[in-house]
Amino acid sequence: MAFHGLALVTIAISICICSCQVINRPPSLHQTFEPSYYIQRDHSTPITIHCKAQNGNITYQWRKDDVAVRNSRQVAVDSKLGTIVFTRIDMSDYGTYQCFASNQYGTALSPPIEVHEARLGSFPADPVSQECTKFQHCLIQCRNRPVCEPESQCRVEWKKGPGTDNNVRVSERVAVDGKGNLHILSVTDEDWDGQQYGCGLWNELTKTFTKGSMTSLSIKDSSQSRIEPLGVYSENTKAFLGQTAELQCIFSGSPIPTIQWKTPELEFIDISNTKKYELADFGRKLLVKNLTINDEGSYTCIANNKVQQQAFLNVTSPPFINPLNKNPQMADTYISAGKNAVFYCDTVSVQGEKPPSPPIWKKNGKDIGANRGVEYSVSADMRELTVLDTEKPSSSRAGSTGSYQCVSSNSEGMIFKDAFLAVLDPIKILIRPENSYLIDRESVISLAVDASTDPALSLQYRWRFRNSNNQTTVLTSNTIPRAWTLSDSNRNLTINAQGLNKDEFFQLIGRYFVEIYHQYDAEFVHIDVVTDIPANVTDPVPTVPQEPPAEANLWFLGIIFGVILLIIVIILICCVLYRNACKSGTYPVDEKEVAAGHDPEKELADSGFHDLSRADEDGHKMDNISLSDDFGKQIESDEDSMGEYGGDLDISKFNEDGSFIGIYADKVTNNSKQSTV
Repeated sequence: MAFHGLALVTIAISICICSCQVINRPPSLHQTFEPSYYIQRDHSTPITIHCKAQNGNITYQWRKDDVAVRNSRQVAVDSKLGTIVFTRIDMSDYGTYQCFASNQYGTALSPPIEVHEARLGSFPADPVSQECTKFQHCLIQCRNRPVCEPESQCRVEWKKGPGTDNNVRVSERVAVDGKGNLHILSVTDEDWDGQQYGCGLWNELTKTFTKGSMTSLSIKDSSQSRIEPLGVYSENTKAFLGQTAELQCIFSGSPIPTIQWKTPELEFIDISNTKKYELADFGRKLLVKNLTINDEGSYTCIANNKVQQQAFLNVTSPPFINPLNKNPQMADTYISAGKNAVFYCDTVSVQGEKPPSPPIWKKNGKDIGANRGVEYSVSADMRELTVLDTEKPSSSRAGSTGSYQCVSSNSEGMIFKDAFLAVLDPIKILIRPENSYLIDRESVISLAVDASTDPALSLQYRWRFRNSNNQTTVLTSNTIPRAWTLSDSNRNLTINAQGLNKDEFFQLIGRYFVEIYHQYDAEFVHIDVVTDIPANVTDPVPTVPQEPPAEANLWFLGIIFGVILLIIVIILICCVLYRNACKSGTYPVDEKEVAAGHDPEKELADSGFHDLSRADEDGHKMDNISLSDDFGKQIESDEDSMGEYGGDLDISKFNEDGSFIGIYADKVTNNSKQSTV
């Protein structure tokens, strides 16, 4: 039982180790930084700026003007948390700061951060007097305005009467322009003679207010109470892309005129039908939201449809990534060792601005210029950086893994982009099929594939098939036909052609692809499956025997009878020929004698042979008849039967067919006699 428990613990630890493996990569900053920070010299609360990154064990360092910041009574740096804390600050502490986050594989950088002094100056204390006419426009300037930083956090406040509590409120008749001046658009009795107006500044960041620039107002009567509209203020405005721009037009008149706005395309703006625009300060201000480059241009403001002014909106920006470039700009990159990695930093300025400076490339915060052409390649326009033949880090070489930065600037600011490169073990194919297989309709082939890669990643296998019509099918365990079988891991595809009809078989012929991949890389193997079976050969179609019609039966029987009759005739002819060949000793004597010029009948009559009576006719016995006297000698034997023709028989005197009758003139002895019977 203890053994099983130990085994389970071991397995659990192994699983944990495998699941805890991570890709070796440099840090990635995910902290958002403001381009500028404003801190008072006499601030009472510590100001903290955070720098936070991820990926491994990270140490942090802060640099000011490219010099490492050391802990002091004014500034504290935490190398583990990544914070910099300003408890107190001297003038020497203002400047440009940057955070460096490092692990063993590289260093990520924050964009440069400007630390400025937040302050509010003082007004001079010399009051002035000013005369205004009733029903007409009266401008009261905010004179000798002091420095207020940050400007975006400062606003002008006007006071009326003694003290600082009686604020002058913006109304249909009262306006404050973009320079902080006060406009009384139509002076009335409310603006009583001898009234004092004073402008002050409020700094939202420092929560401080300063009073100054006092003006004593005197009012004189007017001969007319109706005053035609008059444009008294408009100002061109500059705003960044994505922000909100504020355009302002101020008109005087009695009664106070109404104001309408037109776009640069001279179309009237109806704020009830759009969220792009908003009106404020009784129509004197037009807010243009979420600026794009198309919002730039001259906007027209019209009072009572009579008098008009224009305010130009300049939409600008520091350099930004070119939206027309579809390449991934400064994207974190994972790549297999030996391949090239490419980073893109295509920056542009808005229309009307000068182009940004060519990007400056850095690795881990250091300029790469010294290694250009060896480890790196930079395009002619400096917008592409190629890391050549990437290597994993080792004990002897830093390798290509690291953080890469590009910096570009124009008159409106700068852009800083940071991305990391992680180099992985490549995908290596360990087992692969042959390039081509020849199959027939009895074949079963197995296409086995196996590969290895970075230990922190898991490989997957995906099969596809493309037939002769260039139609591609993704092969999965749920969609493939019965001829294809995938293993559980998709590493093996079995093609079984047995038992398929012709159409099913030819559906297996084509190119098979297996993609071996993980989320960052892929390798491909293709296998051609071919056959030498012609595609136009059809399978035999089984037929069902049918009963032939009666006419077909008679015709068939006639053929059979004719064949039998022909065989019988042939047999008879063969018998006759054979019989004639077997007639040995039979010779047609009469025919041959006649053919030789003799007359056998006459010769027989001359010999008297026909005068002898046949034994069966006269009753005489032939038993005692001797032929020796007639022939003059006794025939001794069969061998003497030819003796009368000579001692030696010349066989050359035989006829062509073997007969010798008719050639008697060639007898050897002259005294031979004609034989009679």
